[in-house]
Amino acid sequence: MRSFIKVLLPLLLVGVLAACTTTSTSSSSGSGQAKAQNYQEPDYYLDFDDIMIPKEIEYQNEGSYKLDNSKFRAAIMKFKGRVEIPELVQYFVNNMTKDNWTLMSNNKASSVQFLTFEKYNKSCVIEIDDTFASSTTTIFAVEVKDSGEVKRK
Repeated sequence: MRSFIKVLLPLLLVGVLAACTTTSTSSSSGSGQAKAQNYQEPDYYLDFDDIMIPKEIEYQNEGSYKLDNSKFRAAIMKFKGRVEIPELVQYFVNNMTKDNWTLMSNNKASSVQFLTFEKYNKSCVIEIDDTFASSTTTIFAVEVKDSGEVKRK
C-alpha cells in the first residue's frame, strides 16, 4: 500500500503541474487570438498601383469596368461603404499626393464631391456620392501607354 502511495503521489504532482501549464498556455494563446481579432486589413491598390483604396469601402462588381490594351488602360471602379465624406475626400487627397498625383480640382455639387487628379500619362476622377446609409465612390482612371513606336508619314 505504501509503495502504491509513493507512485500515486508523484503522478498527482505531475498532473497538477501539467494542468497549471496548460492553463497558462491557453490563456496566452487566448490573448494571441484577441490580438488577431484586433488586426485590421490594410488599405490596398486594386487595378492601378498608384491609386490607394481605403479598407472601409468595398469593391462592387456591378457597374465596374476594366479595359487594358496596347495603347491604354482604363477602369471604372465602384465602391460602397459607410464612411464620413470629408474624411474620405481628405484620404484620397493625401494618398494620391503621396503617389505623385497632382490635384487639379476639388468640386462639390449638392451631395456629390468630385476630385480630379493628373499625372504624366494618367488621369483620374474620383466621384464620392453621399447617399442615405452609405457612400458610393466611383473612380474613373485612364493611363496612356507609351507604345515606343514612331509614327511614319
